[in-house]
Order: sequence, then structure tokens, then C-alpha cells
Amino acid sequence: MEHMRSKIGSQKIILSDVDSTNNFAAKLVNDGSIGHGSVIMAENQSNGRGQQGSLWQSDPHLNLLFSLVLSSKELHKINPICINWYVSICIIDFLNRKNLNAQIKWPNDILIDRKKVSGILIENKFVGSALKYSIIGVGINVNQTDFNELNATSMKLHTSLDYTIVDLLDDFIFCLSENEHLLFSLKHDALKQKYLDSLNGLGELSNFKKDSGPFEAYLSGVDDIGRLILEVDGKQLLFQNKEIQFL
Repeated sequence: MEHMRSKIGSQKIILSDVDSTNNFAAKLVNDGSIGHGSVIMAENQSNGRGQQGSLWQSDPHLNLLFSLVLSSKELHKINPICINWYVSICIIDFLNRKNLNAQIKWPNDILIDRKKVSGILIENKFVGSALKYSIIGVGINVNQTDFNELNATSMKLHTSLDYTIVDLLDDFIFCLSENEHLLFSLKHDALKQKYLDSLNGLGELSNFKKDSGPFEAYLSGVDDIGRLILEVDGKQLLFQNKEIQFL
């Protein structure tokens, strides 16, 4: 597919308070009232969700919290893992444009100086084996400076700047639009390479933990369905999300 005119951000909904932007987006998609490229932002989430049922903790009015709907007729051609790669590199692009050097901690936590600044929650709807729509929740720590005991950071902690959240939403939509062609081009090698270029620990010997205990391995990359590739004693091992921990 050739580079297309992006519809991302053509419909924006900004809420003062909601339980979860992903939940709100799913209801609107099912009602048929929003379509491809719609963005729902919340100034506060009372029940923001992270990966594997975890909570996304965020102080009201201080951070960028939104969901993106992808429901293009071309979506059924997309390998679902490419959505994760696409959104991850968009966050890296967005932060780089703010002079912040960020990396991806597999599969999709975004780190600055090894502290989490952003997370992603992707919820896909399939009809049979075909992907019908995807709702991507994104949280970026912006103006919050107190995270209690969490290993987290924010844009403000690294720049000392105060940001206007709605302006940042527009900046992020620009990054989503600029990179959208990588998702729909069906030439996903470039998309995967951009993801790998920002993957924390790539090519390095690192410490991990699985049920049998801690171990050392070289992080070699990811395969085409998103599994982490580790090399131990010359053998490649593949891991799904939550099967291992980084130490």
C-alpha cells in the first residue's frame, strides 16, 4: 500500500474523567459511533489498566492518557504484533522529539534511564482469525513527579518543563500519522527493525528469571510473532510475555 492520508486524530474525544479510555472506546466502536483513527483522551482515569490485568497508576490531570482505535478495512492483513511495534516506535519518536532518549523494554514498556515512563495496553477483536479492530491504550507520565515506590519517571523529571497535555496529544497524533504507513505497507521488516533499534539490552548479556530460577542470556531479538529470543550456551530460547522476568 502506498503512503496514505492518515485519518488518525480526525476524531478526538476528550473526557474529564472515565474508568478506562479503552473501555470507553470499545463501547463506542461497538455502537458504531467511532471509526478508524479515533482518539479518546482522559484527564483522569479511575480504573486505568495495564498489561495482564495490572493497574495503570496516574495522578489526575498530570499525564497523557488516551486510546487509539484502529479499524481500517486493511487491518485484517496485519500481523497483530506489528501494532505493538508500531505504537512502541511512535512513543520513542514522540519522546525523541522532546529531546528525551528512551528505549523499549520488551515487549512494550518505554524506559528513560531504566525507569518506566510509558506503557501500552492493546486489546484486539477478531472475527474468526481476521483482526477486525484494535484498541490501543497509551499512558505517558508527563508532569507527575511523585511515584512513591514505583520504578517510574516522567518527562518533567528529565526536562524540568511543565507541559500542556492537550498539546502533547496533538504532537503524539503527528507521530502516529507519520509512522502509520509502516504498519499498513505490509513491508514489516522496516517496522521490526525500528523496534529493534530501540530495544533495551539488544545484543547484550543480561540477567533474567524464570520458574526454574535466575539465568544469564544474550538478548538476540524478537521473532515475527513477538516472542523474545534469548541465546544461552549457543542455543536460542523463545519466551512469551510474562514467561520470564528481567533482573
